[in-house]
Amino acid sequence: MASSTAERKAGASSKRPSLRLRPLAFTAFAMTIVLGAVALAFYLVNLAAEHVFLDRERDSALAERQILAEAAATEGVRGLTWRMERRARLGAPEAHYGVFDAAGRRVGGDLLTPPAPQAIGDWSEIHSRTSAGPITLNAASARLPDGTLLVIGRDAAGQRDFEARIAGGLLIALAIVVVAGLGVGLLLNALVIGRAAAVAGVAERIAAGDLGARAEVSERGDSFDRIGASLNRMLDRIEELLTGMRTVTDSLAHDLRTPLTRMRGAVDSALDPQTNDADCHAALEEVSLELERVLSVFTALIDIARAESGLSREMMQPVRLDEVVLDVASLFAPVLEDAGQQLEIAARGSTIIEGHEQLLRQAIGNLLFNAARHAGPGTIVTLEVLDGAGVAEVVVADNGPGIPEADRGRVKDRFVRLDEARGGSGSGLGLSIVAAAAKLHGGELRLEDNRPGLRAVLTLARGGPA
Repeated sequence: MASSTAERKAGASSKRPSLRLRPLAFTAFAMTIVLGAVALAFYLVNLAAEHVFLDRERDSALAERQILAEAAATEGVRGLTWRMERRARLGAPEAHYGVFDAAGRRVGGDLLTPPAPQAIGDWSEIHSRTSAGPITLNAASARLPDGTLLVIGRDAAGQRDFEARIAGGLLIALAIVVVAGLGVGLLLNALVIGRAAAVAGVAERIAAGDLGARAEVSERGDSFDRIGASLNRMLDRIEELLTGMRTVTDSLAHDLRTPLTRMRGAVDSALDPQTNDADCHAALEEVSLELERVLSVFTALIDIARAESGLSREMMQPVRLDEVVLDVASLFAPVLEDAGQQLEIAARGSTIIEGHEQLLRQAIGNLLFNAARHAGPGTIVTLEVLDGAGVAEVVVADNGPGIPEADRGRVKDRFVRLDEARGGSGSGLGLSIVAAAAKLHGGELRLEDNRPGLRAVLTLARGGPA
């Protein structure tokens, strides 16, 4: 049932459409949006410009009406007629003038018939006729005291010319936008495809087995550089893990060969019919001892893996670190005494952290055990708890021979023992467990020079890992 449900979900997710970036389609879409925006902008500008143009036409006609009305008052109808004829002959093509007597007969101007309707106002639409035929105007009209009708009109020729100029400018602007947009779009498209192809090429080399391939990262710090940097960090981590895995595998095979060989020899000896019961029992005890060593190695590896992967965080809870240190110290005090060493403890006050108590006990115990094993007889081992800003530190220091500075980094790796012959009984996992415990608790393991001796500092975040 569960598998069928999962299959249905997988099938549904596979049918769900996904968004994909197609550079050419995106460029075309962007160009369409830009052209639409430019056209809308020019349309709005055209509307605003038309309003301004018509307002100026009206103001001009009203001003002319006032001037001509004043001229009629001072010069009479004859002077007004002369002025109207002159303006009609020399004025702009869109300007039209007419003077009509009280009976509606034409007196002067280029308008041949009285306006219809006979509206007298500041600015209204009228119909009349010129020598070219019927015409529709926006006009400012006025009735003089003697009944003479004065008409100053503007037809749509000026507006049409203005609109034609605007349309021509729009076409030129659109052409410039299209050419520039296509150029920028194609250039951006080439850059995006080139950078994406470079990242894809690195991924293909990695898929082919070249784990040393890395994406090129420039100093510009753009999005592709950040992707490349993240990819390189991921590859570095993967290469580090694979190298560690190979090292662990090789070391594990090397370390298990000896106990497995011993177990095989002991089993063969126990199976020999000529072996007496005492020797057979001794062989089985040897097998049991070697099996215990092998199981301890695997248990340590599991603890390290759980700590480094964060699986042990489910066991995190408030822990009195000073009490844990004192408890572990009481357990290892006899071990240090047997090694001819003196243990001094400084764990004052109450230090509470969010931690994995069992793993902390194992880590502190490993540090004390290493001191007992390697510091040598007659040394003083100091165990103390220090409070810092947001962290707590467990310090195990001795005045023994210490560890060379060149080896302090690699000694925390798995299966690393400074005795190259690897003849000791240790597995080389003690400090690896301590380092993994520090990582789980948001801290680190530092190995420092105690002048003389070694100072191991286990740093733990009070609130657990961030």
